[in-house]
Amino acid sequence: MSGINRRDVVMGGALLAGAAGAAALVPRGRLVLMPQGHELDRMVPQKIGAWTHVPTPGIVMPRTEGSLSSKIYGQELSRVYFADDKLPVILVMAYGPIQNDLLQLHRPEVCYSAVGFEISQTVKRMLPMGQGVMLPMRELVARSDRRTETITYWTRVGDDLPTSGTEQRLVKLRQQWAGYISDGILVRMSCAEPPSAQVREQLAEFARLLVLAVPAVDRPALVGRTLSARLA
Repeated sequence: MSGINRRDVVMGGALLAGAAGAAALVPRGRLVLMPQGHELDRMVPQKIGAWTHVPTPGIVMPRTEGSLSSKIYGQELSRVYFADDKLPVILVMAYGPIQNDLLQLHRPEVCYSAVGFEISQTVKRMLPMGQGVMLPMRELVARSDRRTETITYWTRVGDDLPTSGTEQRLVKLRQQWAGYISDGILVRMSCAEPPSAQVREQLAEFARLLVLAVPAVDRPALVGRTLSARLA
């Protein structure tokens, strides 16, 4: 091994191992759960339980200056639902056809904070969907000088339903190791009210009814195939 010492061999081996690891992380497939040609505006019913969609201007959708929203999200939906004996619910959905390191769902904790809201009372919640099926969600409160919102939301990345930013990154890494990248969706419901047991329960009720109201063929786009199959 003239001209090549042991250190060169070890370093070369390390570089090859690193290259192999990087190659393993290169996605070779796609998992897309949004049916081709389907749109959020048509998927989501105008009436959900006792709530009915009423066109309303001025829905609050926090975004940072120069954000990548137009590239991250292939579809967005913003609606306000009203009911005679219940609180109005603001529904926001953002669908992203690709979830990778550059293009990924922005969780409300991040985008609300970026525009001056203070985030508190963030907790994971398992929402009973019936038949022993539970939907992992997150609850939080966003406050500014002029507005308080009590928020419930979930995210789907492929068939996974991560409930934190760390979990979302781990899900994407695991999927990359498996050789594919996924689409994803953020489903956010909020009331412009301070937090209370009544507000949280009404948001939870709306979330459950929303999933069940979406046609079965479209449900995987909201909560993944595994949970959808258990609801069938």
